[in-house]
Amino acid sequence: MKKAVLFLIMFFAICIGPSYSYTLKGEVTYTVERARKEAFTNVEYSLPQSIIDKNIKDPNFKENIKAIKLGATELKDRYITAFSSGDYAIIYKNNLYYEYYYLQNGQLESIGKRNSLVFPVIAYRYNSTNDLISVSLDVGYNNTYIFDANGKLDSHWIGNKCYDSKGKLVLTRQ
Repeated sequence: MKKAVLFLIMFFAICIGPSYSYTLKGEVTYTVERARKEAFTNVEYSLPQSIIDKNIKDPNFKENIKAIKLGATELKDRYITAFSSGDYAIIYKNNLYYEYYYLQNGQLESIGKRNSLVFPVIAYRYNSTNDLISVSLDVGYNNTYIFDANGKLDSHWIGNKCYDSKGKLVLTRQ
């Protein structure tokens, strides 16, 4: 259970922001430039189309919305993260490498794919037409740098708060 929760926390660290370095335990320091360089090594520019086609509509929409309204973050086979925007994300326990982001109406917004379950983690995000839209580097449980597909800093998650590249709070998560 503890291991699964740690994977969930790591997985949902999805944005990036202010340009400064952050020191983690072990004295590992990341600047925006270092994070960008590491994140864009061996970029995967698309997913198999079948993954997108299979998830274009949330197959568990009614159950997920009900769980979100009740404040649930975990069901038997999946984890749920609700965002302040009303959108939500799902990670299935049988494949922690993929995350599915849905709009409030259950339509697929994007799919994320991680390269590892151990930090640092590089994650790619693709829209519903299979275009790479962002690359992120999770350097710890509470610190994720997110870049657009061209390498420009987009946002920065610190804990449960997401800041834009100018340091303005733009999103929170449960």
